[in-house]
Amino acid sequence: ESLAADMVVVGIGALPNIEIAEAAGIECNNGIVVDSFGRTSSANVYAAGDCTFHHNAKLDVRHRLESVQNAVDQAKTVAASMMDKEKPYEQIPWFWSDQYDKKLQMVGTSKDADNAVTRGNSAEHAFSVFYFRNDQLIGVDSVNRAKDHMFGRKFLNNDIALNAEQAADESVDLKTLAAQ
Repeated sequence: ESLAADMVVVGIGALPNIEIAEAAGIECNNGIVVDSFGRTSSANVYAAGDCTFHHNAKLDVRHRLESVQNAVDQAKTVAASMMDKEKPYEQIPWFWSDQYDKKLQMVGTSKDADNAVTRGNSAEHAFSVFYFRNDQLIGVDSVNRAKDHMFGRKFLNNDIALNAEQAADESVDLKTLAAQ
């Protein structure tokens, strides 16, 4: 079928292949449910990567992530758990994508944010949106602002406080705040 349009936006997502896990009686909910060590509801069965639905303690969200960073880091956690060297998976998620002349970078989440502020200039395609829940930074989405992304990772990974007013104010030096 052909449709005339001035613009088309196509959203393509992925569904996790959980059929084998479900058939084995393993708990699934938007993916294979795992604990912070990658353990499923079935003894001695682990899962990692895009197919898992897990809790992120730092962000206090349950989610399924489709990213290279998640798959690699979660696999390391599972390998350590299988070797009786348990170390919980507590990574702040981050993503990137280069789209022609645009660098898109995300850290944390915008899920359940109750406040968002912009830093930079969206008209010039160089800006970041900082997301907050209960006045606490939970995520940063950046377009052509790699430094904002890196500082966002530092703030989130190290539990460094940043409020919405500071995030929106270009005169506030994020490097100085991140060093505190």
